[in-house]
Amino acid sequence: MNSKIHASSFDEVIDKFYPETIKKTRQRIDIFKVLYSASQPLSAAEIFNALNKNGAKETYAFSTVYRNLLAFEKAGVVVKSVLSTEDNAVYELKRETHRHYAVCLKCHTKIPIKACPLHDIAHDLEGTIPDFQVTGHQLEIYGYCASCREAAPVPVSLS
Repeated sequence: MNSKIHASSFDEVIDKFYPETIKKTRQRIDIFKVLYSASQPLSAAEIFNALNKNGAKETYAFSTVYRNLLAFEKAGVVVKSVLSTEDNAVYELKRETHRHYAVCLKCHTKIPIKACPLHDIAHDLEGTIPDFQVTGHQLEIYGYCASCREAAPVPVSLS
């Protein structure tokens, strides 16, 4: 995971995007920075590892990371998903628009899908489930990323 933002500009990011409803603590701000910089959803273990990587001036307990993720989730700051290819939940910052992912079955890379195909069928879907109000959805597409296909070609099957 690479940080897309220089450390000096993170103050601006925090001022602009950090939710007012959540108390600012050093731990929460550090976790927020990791999530903000991530290009794909991360597990609590991945966030923990990013915070405690080589040369980190502060070390974090896994329970601290997990407890703060729960606080973020309760406040609606993060979206928690359990992808069927993962053993653990993954977290990402809640954005203005939601995202779906294509997930590589070999390396588990999560590639964002640029458009939500379910928006196109939402109205049709409402007619098939009477007396039910849809409040959200999740879509996962499975396959193999280009790197994994090149390393060992996999058979194509659309069953």
